[in-house]
Amino acid sequence: MVCGLLDVTQLLLLVCSVTALLLIDQRRDAEDDRGLNKAILEMLHINKVSASHQAKPHPYMRRIYQHLDSLEARDFGGSDGTLVQSFRSVDGPRHAPQGWIWFNISTLNPSMLGAELVLFRKTLHLPLSVTVSLHSVVASQESLRESPALEERQLTLDQRPLSGYDVFDVTTVLVAKPPELLGFQLRYTDERGSLVLHEALTQSLYCLERGSLSEPLLVFYQAHPVQF
Repeated sequence: MVCGLLDVTQLLLLVCSVTALLLIDQRRDAEDDRGLNKAILEMLHINKVSASHQAKPHPYMRRIYQHLDSLEARDFGGSDGTLVQSFRSVDGPRHAPQGWIWFNISTLNPSMLGAELVLFRKTLHLPLSVTVSLHSVVASQESLRESPALEERQLTLDQRPLSGYDVFDVTTVLVAKPPELLGFQLRYTDERGSLVLHEALTQSLYCLERGSLSEPLLVFYQAHPVQF
């Protein structure tokens, strides 16, 4: 009888030990699963945030799309379906000078005929006027090819356009057939004709932050640009 009781006791202890080990393994598996699920959820969250940001159209482009939707039905048979292309600003090449706003237009449709640079202007409470000239540069390999001034206009610093954007017609850059990177720079002279620090003033005047909804935009059209 004593031997029988010892055998039963040992069997129970063995069963309890195995059960405890199984519970520990299950707990570890559950913790691993929770860790893996958390990592997956974090990745999905990042992807979701990234995708939703990319899906948000630039406010200026929303106006363009609304304008296109409002047009009466017309024959676009002569087009390949691409009426407008827009590009947001990117990092410039390593050998580029400071103070330029860069765009990668390697995917530009060759049928585009018009182009405009769109910059969201901040309000500066300075009753001053400056004359701004817009220049462009094409980057190819290790060289930069700068253009003459594309446009020149006078800005009153404490008065913004009704749309909030300064829009520059840069259609002439298409003549140079830029292969990939295209840069723009604003240069200023004050009322006395003195040169103003263009990079500092551009950063003060315009929203240049990449990733923001109002970052610089380069828009190409299959017809002449439509300004708002």
